[in-house]
Amino acid sequence: MANVGYWLFGVEERRKLGSGDLYDPGEGEMLIQVKAVAVQPGEWKMQEGLIPISLKYPTIIGLSASGIVKKTGPGVTRFQPGDRILTNTTGVLRNDSRFGAYQKYCLAPENLASKIRPYIPQIGDVPFDEAANLATSYAAMSALVLHLHLNKPQMPSAISTGEKILIWGLSSSMGIFAAQLARQAGYEVVGVASGRHQELAARFGVTHFVNRTAVDVVTTASSLGPFKAVFAAADSAEDQVKIGKILAALGGGSFLTTMGVRAGVKLPEHVTGHFVQYIDDYLDEKNREFTKWFWWNYLETALEQKQLKSIPVTTVGGLDKTGEAWRILEERRKPWY
Repeated sequence: MANVGYWLFGVEERRKLGSGDLYDPGEGEMLIQVKAVAVQPGEWKMQEGLIPISLKYPTIIGLSASGIVKKTGPGVTRFQPGDRILTNTTGVLRNDSRFGAYQKYCLAPENLASKIRPYIPQIGDVPFDEAANLATSYAAMSALVLHLHLNKPQMPSAISTGEKILIWGLSSSMGIFAAQLARQAGYEVVGVASGRHQELAARFGVTHFVNRTAVDVVTTASSLGPFKAVFAAADSAEDQVKIGKILAALGGGSFLTTMGVRAGVKLPEHVTGHFVQYIDDYLDEKNREFTKWFWWNYLETALEQKQLKSIPVTTVGGLDKTGEAWRILEERRKPWY
């Protein structure tokens, strides 16, 4: 059976869509039949050349996916053919088209995959599209635990620490995941988003909601501090200026951003912003136990107990609709959160 992918060929370096061979999984790898891919903003930016990542051809991108294990490689012990899983394929990071999620079959590493529990009549099922989106929660987990040094989430939720964290861009997918993880770790969440998302914030148990577009957003958010950590799950240059003012009012501090401090933004004295690439954390040998805990322990338990939920998912279509999905994300690039 043929796979599907993009490649560059010939001296004219023309790009062509065509078929390719099925892949044989290597040590610690699985061949999966892809059922759903979580479309992410960074993908259309790579397509447009806005993110300068050097990729060799043939190139197939796509990271967070769900599907069915078709074949396992040497050393794979947790999964077997027929298992339903969600995963981060690591395609772009490996610069290896075999791991790109936007194809019918791709390779995925065993250590970055979680089982989707079998169907249970009383509880229901986890659809493949929702599962693919839940795989993107790796970023929020890494941000909170590894980079903001917060406690790990627990199920049932940990005893309250009495501390607060500020999540800016709450209504984004990453913001909603971060809010749930922080609450499970015992923190109060102060969520900032546009006023129309107040009901969404309440649905996910946010302790304090602040309207991002209100004229008093800085003073309101500052009055709810101090904060154990500040996480910008979605932030424009204008947002970063406001976050800087909030931290300055509280005596200074740092915040984690989505893409680093934007050009032209001047933060107050004693306030800093920084950015990290989260998926790298799961490939770092020093984080081996953290990686295993997240994919094989936390995420599987959260799925089974329905303790982690995503914002409503819009399913666009099959592989032929990838460009359309990217266009939708590009149109939404203006702050809506």
